[in-house]
This record gives sequence, structure tokens and C-alpha cells, in this order.
Amino acid sequence: MFITDNVYAVEASKGAYAYALRQGEGVTLIDTSTVGRGESIEAELRARGLGEVKRILLTHHDVDHIGNAALLQQKYRCEVYISATDMPYVQGVKKREGIKRLFSSLFKVALPEHLQALPQDDIAGIQIIPSPGHTPGHTCFLFEKVLFAGDLLNSRNGVLHRFYPLMTWDMPQALASAHAMNSLDFAWVCPVHGEPVKTSRIEIV
Repeated sequence: MFITDNVYAVEASKGAYAYALRQGEGVTLIDTSTVGRGESIEAELRARGLGEVKRILLTHHDVDHIGNAALLQQKYRCEVYISATDMPYVQGVKKREGIKRLFSSLFKVALPEHLQALPQDDIAGIQIIPSPGHTPGHTCFLFEKVLFAGDLLNSRNGVLHRFYPLMTWDMPQALASAHAMNSLDFAWVCPVHGEPVKTSRIEIV
């Protein structure tokens, strides 16, 4: 599903969307959905003629976002980035908290090799926006007026909502991060859970 000419929501990842950003040098993939969907994601990108994945940007460490990062990295020989704060959770150096620790034990995820820390401000023309709250190192991305919100928000029936409190590391911080997004210039908000929402302002229900 194309959101804009250069932003594609991978239908094979619906429910935990991965987004493909078409750029001159190839594709940047934001998040990789739940484990077991990597082959379908690769096949859909090929069928849509989107080109080779050059890099994967992860909004945070949860298993339904990193689930296919290792497989896709092997297929495309691409770089994989995540915030330095969330990196230790992916590497197993730090344990996830609360119910997420249970999910980590139930859903075994292969680890990408040579995981890299996101730079401070920009990567390949994509703005990097630290947005802690859902996880300590949660990150949003902005590309051509499309805001990729990860799990900072979700959507239901075309309306943006705060993410589920049980799954959120620090809700006051998450809400502060969400409201801070309104300083940015965007026309779409693309959460991982729920459909993209056409809006230029975040009003959380």
C-alpha cells in the first residue's frame, strides 16, 4: 500500500507494519515486523519493484519490530541501525522489563550482525527523532513529511491513540515525546500498529 509515491506500507506485515522508503540508492526499511514474515516482506518488495534494501532502521527493541532484521540483513547484506540506548536489549545485554521479558522468552528472534547505533540527527536524508517513553531508546523517523511513529502511538479507525500502558516503559515520557512531534512538519503519521493516518498534528485520544 503506497502512502505517498516514495513510502510503502508492506502489506505482508500488516498488524505490525514495516515501511519501505524508496530512495535513489535503494530502499530504507523501517522496522521488520514479527518473526516469520521476512520471506513475504522480501517477495512483496520485489513484486512492487522497490529495489534492494540498503539499510534497516529500527524504532526500538521489541520483538515485533526486530523480528526479521537478521534474515533481511542476510538477504540484502544491508546495515541495521537502532538507538544506542535500545541496542543492549536487542543484543541480550539488558533484559526487557515486565511482560516484554515473557515475550522475549516465548518468541525467539535471531539477532542481526554488526548492529549499529543510529547517528544523532540524520541518515540518508531521513530525520532521526529520539522519542523515549515506549522504550528508553524509542526513535521516530521523518521522511518527506511522513512521520514513522513506531509504538509511540497506534491508530484505530483513523484516530491516533497513546500506546497500551502495560506495554509502555514510561507513559508520561511517551506522552511528552508524542506531543513534541507537533514541532515537526508532517502530513502523515505511520504507526506500526494500526493504519497510517493523514494528519499534520497529533491529538492523542
